[in-house]
Amino acid sequence: MSGRACWRTCFSQWSLSSSAVFPFPGPQRPRLVANAQNTLAETADQVGLEDLDALIANVGGIGDLTQMVARGAVPFIVGFGHFLLELLVFLIATFFLLRDAPRLFQWFRRILPASQRNELIPLFAQVNTLLGRYVRGQMFLIGVMSTVTFVGLSILQLPFALLLALMTGVLEVIPIVGPITAGAIACLVALGHPAPWGLSQIWYVAIVAAMYTVLRHSEDYFVIPLVIGRIVKLHPAVVIFSLLTGGALYGLLGVLIAVPVAATLRLVLIYVGAKLRDEDPFPQLEQELEVQHPTPTAAARALGRRAHS
Repeated sequence: MSGRACWRTCFSQWSLSSSAVFPFPGPQRPRLVANAQNTLAETADQVGLEDLDALIANVGGIGDLTQMVARGAVPFIVGFGHFLLELLVFLIATFFLLRDAPRLFQWFRRILPASQRNELIPLFAQVNTLLGRYVRGQMFLIGVMSTVTFVGLSILQLPFALLLALMTGVLEVIPIVGPITAGAIACLVALGHPAPWGLSQIWYVAIVAAMYTVLRHSEDYFVIPLVIGRIVKLHPAVVIFSLLTGGALYGLLGVLIAVPVAATLRLVLIYVGAKLRDEDPFPQLEQELEVQHPTPTAAARALGRRAHS
């Protein structure tokens, strides 16, 4: 039985039983009953009460779906926590490496044999310079994403736009998970905020999600390959391939370290190729290195000239 017929039957029975309690004039009673039946039947069709039985039958499956989501959430939370721990260790190690880079550089000079010192020191110095450029590029990326996100959220009149923009910029450093987390938080804020311009709440959340999606793809396919790739002197295709390879081999942490590892491998290949051709791989860097880190003989001569003067 359809929803319209069901409601007509139910209302007919109710009207018969209620006529004894609330008597209407004879000529008006059929017209009032017919109008009420039509109104209720149209409402039932619009609400979709014909599918009410199927909806009730599917309520039992909601519990199964909830259990399935709960079972899948546990491995996800454990994996995400493991990644956050790896990321924390990586950031702490990077901080100490950058802070103590000159000290580590001098330590490498001392432990290397004298015959190999002039061969490997330029390579280590170039790697150190490259990693410093990469970190500065990441800082630039955070600034760009924070600024663009702030402008977009301000146009959308989302509250806490500055805080959300700064959070988005910082989370962009974490591949895949970071942008998704930032977008999800912004959508939750949009869900709890009245939508502007007369939009419905669903459309408002959808516009915020679309903005974050466009920003993420623009970053992945344009900003990172062009800006970061130019900083570390890698072709954009090499940057994208490195990110895919790092993610396939080591997951999220592999994506995080893929670009600096690829840039370091590029320097090593240049160094090996130049040595095989009996060429100097880093002539300009070696000249700067002699100025920054003079040999003991050169330092003694400089001190002697100062003493005589």
